[in-house]
Amino acid sequence: MTTVEGSVFPGVPADLVEVAERHGRIVAAGDNKAVLADFRPDRIAQLIASASLPPDLVKSELLDLRPDEGGLFAAHIRYTAADGSETVLRSRWIRLPEGWRVTQVRNLPATPPRMDSTGPAEDGNDTPHWEGLREGELRVPRCDDCANWIWPWRPICPRCHGFTVSWTAVEPTGTVFSWTRTWQPFAPEFSGHLPFVTVLAELPQAGGKRLLGVLLDADGVEPRIGEPVRAEFEAAPDGGWPVLRWRLSREA
Repeated sequence: MTTVEGSVFPGVPADLVEVAERHGRIVAAGDNKAVLADFRPDRIAQLIASASLPPDLVKSELLDLRPDEGGLFAAHIRYTAADGSETVLRSRWIRLPEGWRVTQVRNLPATPPRMDSTGPAEDGNDTPHWEGLREGELRVPRCDDCANWIWPWRPICPRCHGFTVSWTAVEPTGTVFSWTRTWQPFAPEFSGHLPFVTVLAELPQAGGKRLLGVLLDADGVEPRIGEPVRAEFEAAPDGGWPVLRWRLSREA
């Protein structure tokens, strides 16, 4: 058991406590060269873009440090900016031959990224889908003539070539058809939200059509193919269009 300044960190090597506290101090001091030296060498580019901190930091505080899965150790460090705002980062540490190194880092709480492209397409044809999300419904287009489900929206049914297509609300549940965990910041809005899991869910109540969505509470989770998920509709903080998120429906 290690005690530092009145804080107790059971099961944590004493040298890691010192390293984590020093890491917080050099981040707050803006010593980028020293910060990079704490990163795992083969993940420097990924780690640089996986967290976001405000400028003008004035101090840091190690809130928690504990053993984590896979032989890693998770440190929660709170950073305070000159304006008094606070940001918490969780870094995961691994012992390499050259010493302790950060192998993962992210902002807390974990917030799924929102794409800049969120909302109806330029032609507006999929607007009923987004309006449905705003009203708490999952709407999928369906042919009025042959009842064929159509996704994404098309002006003509690919089965019967009918031209009358309606947007129908369906139960917002599905099963995991495939999934991926994203570690790289492929777009600016991903910064501070890495890693995140994207699920392609199959909707049995909508002819097996498949919808993409970020998986909620997916930190360290390994989804299983065929596992049930349920959609949640996340409102936009600025009053814009909501987005669909998936959540695993595992029984306790």
